[in-house]
Amino acid sequence: MQGRDGYRVETEPWTPAHLLTDWTKIIPWGIYEVYKENPELGLDKMIEDAILEMMDGEPFDIYVALTLVYFQLLSEHYDKSSFIIDRNKVLKKLRQTLINNKEKLMNYFEWTCGNYEGGAWGEVVRINELCKDDNYKVSQLFSFCLPL
Repeated sequence: MQGRDGYRVETEPWTPAHLLTDWTKIIPWGIYEVYKENPELGLDKMIEDAILEMMDGEPFDIYVALTLVYFQLLSEHYDKSSFIIDRNKVLKKLRQTLINNKEKLMNYFEWTCGNYEGGAWGEVVRINELCKDDNYKVSQLFSFCLPL
């Protein structure tokens, strides 16, 4: 999911974003479909474990974990996901990881994080605001909103 070691899937050239890999296609068209056909492979647990492991990494890894959690929980909310991750475990660790790494995230400007004055922390703030906005119907879903 991090686009490392030859596993990078580029976004379409006309996509109005600068992303490291196109998980908006990989996850629904690849992982969810394989999971539907072969749940015994345990892709749900692999994804959850990978996200949790990324939270122990560098700012880049934490940024990827944040965006994957956001994408996964929205997919679950709108019945687009083939599986459900352990929301309590993942969000608890994500909250603590974000709090513990705020300074590092504020100084990370790679990928779309360069669009924010506060680096990757700007993406945390953006997602946090979306979680509070009832138009998205996700405020109850995340219970992640941070006191920023």
